[in-house]
Amino acid sequence: MDGKLDGIVFGTCTLAGLLVTVLCTRRAVGNPRVSTWSIAAAFGICTLGVFFAVPVVAQAAEDATGVANIGKLVAHICAILWCAALQIAMVDLAYRPEYVRAAMYQRAFVATAVLATMVPLFLATNEPGIEFTTAYVDNTSVAAYLLIYLSYVLVTCGELAFMCGRTARGNWGVRPWSGAGFALSSIAATLGVAYTVSKGSYIILYMLDDPWPLDVEEVVSPSLSGLAVLFLFLGLTLPMVGALRERLCQRRETVGS
Repeated sequence: MDGKLDGIVFGTCTLAGLLVTVLCTRRAVGNPRVSTWSIAAAFGICTLGVFFAVPVVAQAAEDATGVANIGKLVAHICAILWCAALQIAMVDLAYRPEYVRAAMYQRAFVATAVLATMVPLFLATNEPGIEFTTAYVDNTSVAAYLLIYLSYVLVTCGELAFMCGRTARGNWGVRPWSGAGFALSSIAATLGVAYTVSKGSYIILYMLDDPWPLDVEEVVSPSLSGLAVLFLFLGLTLPMVGALRERLCQRRETVGS
């Protein structure tokens, strides 16, 4: 596997991301709510990340910059910023206003610390002939880099699954579209956890000299990652659909009266 499956999965996610980013940005314009802009930013960052995860795009970026694995680095940076933006959005939705600013600083600090660790490690390890994938975890620096990245995604997706699930329960009887959307977002975050467990378990078992088949991992992990992105796009789009539907109904009532 392939670049072919990666190209299909992440190419589809890129197209979906472009559409959702435009919709979220249109909704955010004129709306001062932190969560609205954070969601729009998260979708834009995620779309950029999955775009660079497409093998053809990653190769083109390498050819243009002369930096090996530049597409993988951009995709990983975007994944971390995407998770941080979603955390900030969910904190704004799920917690009291007086807690939001401190929570934003906490999550921004953690994301910055992870990037400050990952990027120098990448630059010190990166060279032609090495790829930052599970196929190259015999290189201890590659394994360390991936485990740092996966650990961050695991923790953030775990928190997002909890917060999205709690927000879904709170909205279910009041705003059905929002309740369904956040329920799907919780599933997306759970799939994100599964992705990190899939890839991370292979690396750890490899280090223990008992890995499961690499060709299986190379199918399972990108599939889980792609499903997580698509579920999240759908989940965070549903509340906008519900809000649009409510506005249309109100206009009809106004015209009818």
